[in-house]
Amino acid sequence: MENILVTGGAGFIGSHLVKALVKHGYSVSIIDNLSRGNRQNIRELIQSVEFIESDIQDEEILKYSIKKADMVFHLSALSRVLPCINDPGLCFRNNIYGTELVTRYCTKYAKKMIFSSSREVYGNSVTLPVHETFSMNPENPYGASKIAGEAIIKAFSKTFGLNYFILRLANVYGFNDFERVIPTFIQKAMTDQDIQIFGGGQKIDFIFIDDVIEAFLKTLNTDTKDKICNIGSGTGTDLKTLAELIIDKLSSNSKIVFKDPRKGEVEHYIADITCAKKVLNWEPKFSLDSGIEKVLNQLH
Repeated sequence: MENILVTGGAGFIGSHLVKALVKHGYSVSIIDNLSRGNRQNIRELIQSVEFIESDIQDEEILKYSIKKADMVFHLSALSRVLPCINDPGLCFRNNIYGTELVTRYCTKYAKKMIFSSSREVYGNSVTLPVHETFSMNPENPYGASKIAGEAIIKAFSKTFGLNYFILRLANVYGFNDFERVIPTFIQKAMTDQDIQIFGGGQKIDFIFIDDVIEAFLKTLNTDTKDKICNIGSGTGTDLKTLAELIIDKLSSNSKIVFKDPRKGEVEHYIADITCAKKVLNWEPKFSLDSGIEKVLNQLH
């Protein structure tokens, strides 16, 4: 039974990944400082996983955990744009220094590393869909921190032979998420509050959590090394259409209110998912409609 370490394993994406790994028969260890993660996310698994409440910047714990693992999924991060804008220093300590430590010890102990990156590395691309070879022009500190993390991983690979796989995730949504756009819209619609859209010209690629977890699982069984793939739906949705979809599904009386755009937010992104289809034999199974339907069903 392979032992998999998941940093950030009590968070939104991490907890879904942990559940899938356990279901597939893997032995799983989690490091999470619970700054955004929650024990409740993994409550039914707490007896069957090793849970370590710790920051990845605690080198001794990190070193011990990586040394005994067979593979490492690195998801731990200050994971949203606005908190990174509000506190860039915290963002860079978590997302850059933390990633350097994980990378260093994965290299030292020859462990394959799967890194959760973001579509934020591209910024606002003029051309859509966005291919992995497109230039990286971050709009915010979060995007910059993910670029730095990727650069560290690639440098350790070239210099020391680290085996890695990087997934650049589009806007992930699903059950147990909060404070991002879809859970915010759902919460507002459920209570008949106004749904605020900042700007209104955005066209965003939303990808359901189950599809994302399937992509992560596919990296376990590929022999391809040192690869970067986008993970998204391959389609774009404007926020007004998204809000209308949620309002309709909930028979809500919410009104859509447009506000001034916020600084640092990417307005246009659709993933080119050719790489994931070819290299991982992966493609999304859920449409936005069916994914949101599943989230709403789990809320009731």
